[in-house]
Amino acid sequence: MVSASARTSSKRPFYALHGDAYDLLVTDPVEPWVDTVHDELTGSGRSPATILDAGCGTGRHAAGLIAKGHRVDLVDASAHLLDQAAARCPGSRVQLADLCLLRMPTAYDAVTCRGVLNDMLDDAERHSAVRALAGCLAPGGVLFLDVREAEASRLRADGVARSREVHFDEGGRLTFVARTTWTGGRLTVEETYELDRPGERKRESHYSFAMRPWTEPELRDVLRECGLHDVRVSPGVGRRTPDRLLVIAR
Repeated sequence: MVSASARTSSKRPFYALHGDAYDLLVTDPVEPWVDTVHDELTGSGRSPATILDAGCGTGRHAAGLIAKGHRVDLVDASAHLLDQAAARCPGSRVQLADLCLLRMPTAYDAVTCRGVLNDMLDDAERHSAVRALAGCLAPGGVLFLDVREAEASRLRADGVARSREVHFDEGGRLTFVARTTWTGGRLTVEETYELDRPGERKRESHYSFAMRPWTEPELRDVLRECGLHDVRVSPGVGRRTPDRLLVIAR
C-alpha cells in the first residue's frame, strides 16, 4: 500500500508540476547540514562514507556531501525531483521509492532523511519508514533526521496566507501562496500556484495536504523500537525557522 507521503510526492504541484522552481523556493543553506553530517562521520571514523540520501529532493545536500568525499546514493518518491538530483549527482545510484517500503541491496555507513518523515500521518507509516531507514544501515551506521517539532510547528501555523514569487531565467514567474493551520496534532497546508510564462496561457493549480510533526519523546520511542538506542536530539541545523529538530541515532 502506498504511503501518504509517496502519494503527496507524486501529486503535489510543488514537485510534479513546478519542480524546476523547487531550488528557487527552498533556499535554506546546505552547508550547516552537510558539515554536521560530515563532522559526525569523521569523528566516528566513517569518512569517507557510503551514504543513502532518503528523500533527496533535487540533490543539493547530496551534492554537498559528495563534495566532501562521500559516496551518496539517491532515493525519492518524486520522479521529477529525482531526475534533477540524478543530473546534479551523476555518479550516484538512483532509486524511485516509497520510504515506507524501502529496501536497498547495500548497507550504508549513514542514512540521511530531511523533512520526509513529517508526511507520515499514522503510527504504522511512521514506524514503517523509520524501520526501513534503520534497515539500510550497516552495523554501527548513523541515521540523520530532520523533522518538524510539534509545539513550535503549532505556534507557526497561524492561518495567515503567505506569498512568494520567483522568476525564471528564460522569463516568466511562479507565484506561490501557502496557508498553514493546526488541528488535532496535524498541520494542514493549503497551496496555490500561479504560473505565468511568456507566450503561454496563465496556469493555476491548488493542492492541500497534511503533515504530522514529531515530539521528542515520540522520536525516541520509535527509534528505540526500531533498534536505535544511542539517540541525540537537538535544534535543527541550516533551517531559517525554529520548528525543526536534528536527530542523530545509532
